[in-house]
Order: sequence, then C-alpha cells, then structure tokens
Amino acid sequence: MGRMIVIGLISLVTLLSFAFPWIGAVAGYTFTALAPQDVWYWDFTGFRPEFWMLGATGIGFVIGVMTHRINVDIVKNKRNLYLFILLICCVISYYFGPFTHVGGPYRFTNSTYRLDNLYKIFILFLIASACIDRESRLKVLYGVLVFSGIYMTYWAHHQYVIGNYNGRLGGPAGPGNSGMYVDQNSFAMLFVVLSPFIWYWGAIQRSAWKWIIWLIIPFCWRAVFLTASRGGLLGLGVTLVVIVLRSNRRILGLLLLPAFLFVFFAHGGSVMLRRATRITNYHKQGSAADRLESWHAALEMIVHHPITGVGLASYGPAFPHYSNKQPREAHDTFLQIAADNGLIAGIMYLLVIYGVLTSLWKNGISMKKRDPDAIHSFLYAANEATLASFAGLIVCSVFLSLQDFEIFYCLVVIANAVLYLSNTNAEDSDQPEPAQDGAVAPSMQA
Repeated sequence: MGRMIVIGLISLVTLLSFAFPWIGAVAGYTFTALAPQDVWYWDFTGFRPEFWMLGATGIGFVIGVMTHRINVDIVKNKRNLYLFILLICCVISYYFGPFTHVGGPYRFTNSTYRLDNLYKIFILFLIASACIDRESRLKVLYGVLVFSGIYMTYWAHHQYVIGNYNGRLGGPAGPGNSGMYVDQNSFAMLFVVLSPFIWYWGAIQRSAWKWIIWLIIPFCWRAVFLTASRGGLLGLGVTLVVIVLRSNRRILGLLLLPAFLFVFFAHGGSVMLRRATRITNYHKQGSAADRLESWHAALEMIVHHPITGVGLASYGPAFPHYSNKQPREAHDTFLQIAADNGLIAGIMYLLVIYGVLTSLWKNGISMKKRDPDAIHSFLYAANEATLASFAGLIVCSVFLSLQDFEIFYCLVVIANAVLYLSNTNAEDSDQPEPAQDGAVAPSMQA
C-alpha cells in the first residue's frame, strides 16, 4: 500500500513538474532534507524517483524559458557565478587531476559518481534559483524544511526510545547501511541547519502556536546530542549566538542560552558530555591529531597541484603520497575542495560563503529600516533563518568535510530568493509605478 502511494505521489509531482518546474525543484529538495528514500526505503526499492522528477523538471524549465514564463536573469548574481566557476573547476580536476583514476583501498568515493552527482546538484540548483521567484513558492520550500526538521526530530527520538542505536545516533539507513545521513556528523548537521527555520517559523506566529512550535526546539537540540557530534554542538552554539544577536526581543533571545545549557546538561547524555569536554583539550586528542595531520596533507596537495588539485574525489588515493599516516578525509570543507579541485575552487567556495552571510546580514537590517513591521513578515523570518542556519553550517565545515552536503545549495537558493524578493519589494516601495513582472533588481546584478 505504501509503495502504491509513493508511486502515485511521484507520478503526480512528475506530471506537474512539466508545467510547474518549481514544484519539481521543491520536491528535489524534499528528498534532500527529509530523505524519504532512506526513511521508508522499502517503498523506494527498484526505482529512482529523483531521476524521473528531475528529468520532468528540466523539460518544464526549458519550456518555461523558451516561452518566457521563467526569467533566467534572476540567476545572474555573484553567488551563482562563484558556484558555476566551482563546478568548472571540479570538471577540470576530474579530467586532468593526477589521481582521478587511481584506485586502491583509500578511494572513499568514485570520481565518476561524484561528477554525476555534482551535475544533478547544479541542475537542481539552477532550476530552483530561477523558479523560486515568488514568496508563495518560497513559503512552500521553507515549509518543507520545517516539516523535515520536525519529522527527523521525531524519528531520532523514536530511535532513542526503542534503543535502536549504539552510543551515537546516525540517520535513517537502507539496505547495506547506506543513506544520506548515516554518518553521525551529517545527521547532526541536518538539525543544525533546520532548527533555525523552526524557530523563526514560530517567531512570526501571533497565537499560542508560537509556543507550541518553540517547544520543538529543545528536542532538536537533544537530537544533536544523541549524535554526540562535537561539530554539531559547535554549530548549534553558533546558530544560537546569531539568533540572540539578531533578536528584536533581546531578553527572549537571551533566554535561549540558559535553556540550551539546561537541555545540554540534563539530556546531553554521557557520550556527548564526554566528547564535549574534550573540545577544550583539542590538541591532546587522537582525533585532533588526525585532523591536523590531514590538514597538513591537504595543504601539501594544494601546494603541489594548485590548478587542478589531486583530482575530483581523489583525496584518499593521493593521501599516501603526502603523508605516512592513515589516509582519511580532510575534515575541513575548504581544504577538501581546494585539495581535490584546486585553489581556485576553494576560493570560490569561500566567496560564496562570504557573499551569502554578508548579504543576508545587511538585508535583514535594511528590511527593518524600511519598515519596522517587517520583523513580523515571512520574508524577514526566511532571511534570519537562512542567516543563522548558514552560519552554523559554515562553522561546522571547518572541522568536517561537507563538500557533498546538498542542503548547502538549498540554503543558497533560499538566500537568492530572499534577496531578490527583498530588492524587488524595495524598488516597488520607492517607485510610483510597479516594476515589470520578472524584472531583476539592479543590486542583484552586482
């Protein structure tokens, strides 16, 4: 029965995507955030729903561009340009990297698979960036992230209640223990990213629902504690600091910090508490020493191959040539990208980060200056949620290899939509006549 429902829903979304490609884009990011193919893997065995939906969405996108229903000028901004250059660097590293086709026991990821996955990620990103150009569509994508966060919080605590974990909780897994969030750090990142969206969704409610929604937040924190991920703990801390600094009701924001500390010490668990106390003794730990050795090897790779890198997804095979230690991932997203794909790719990644954070930070301030009541609007909530979420994710990326974490691209899509809509609204308020439908704000071209 469940399989028939899944097939029916996928078929419906696929058909709708021909006419409304934004639906297919949102559905694509639903598979990224909610990972239904891993949660209910038995209903997805034997077919590839993302393939069919992305194909239909791509066709619908091309038709929309040809019929001028989709304005591709929206995607013309510096953030997207940096990501496009990053993709080009990855393609170059795949074909010209010296270790791309070197096999062996330390090839953690197949290079061809990684390149195919990158193409899929960027196609979805391009379509979503062009199609999520209305507040109603952005609300749907925002709602998907909120629902995913709430459901995954429930899933994590359900696993805890039934005892289906051993010390550290990983995400849902299909046959062969495969899944997007099987790794505890990746699963923790999911809650780091999604919890600010739940918080700001509650913030714009004007009824008792506000407090009901906010009651979910401590359970999101506890889900991170169940993973015992130190990166996740740091990420949560950063999101809280950003929320407090940006809070319009500073006292309410400051209450988050003691609430977080209470939940941490009361429900953090022995594994999380033990691992957290080691953060201050970072230089004395074996895992810390491993990271430092890996960072040193990554820097050596960058120095020797600054243009092409060692090859797409080839950090593992290259590692023995630059270190006599046990090969491992870089445990730093910038170093991982730069070592694999060259220094230019790493710089593009940093420019995307800088562009998103600074633009959202300034945009939230500008929205309040233009209209003090904007703090109660959905668009302002989306701006602040994305800012806090992105800040937490980036801090975590200093200690983890998150180059394949697709929600990163989803957050950039939301940032693009928020900035585009904010600039459009600002132009409309400054002009007696409304701008033409689909016009791109001049500041977005910068």
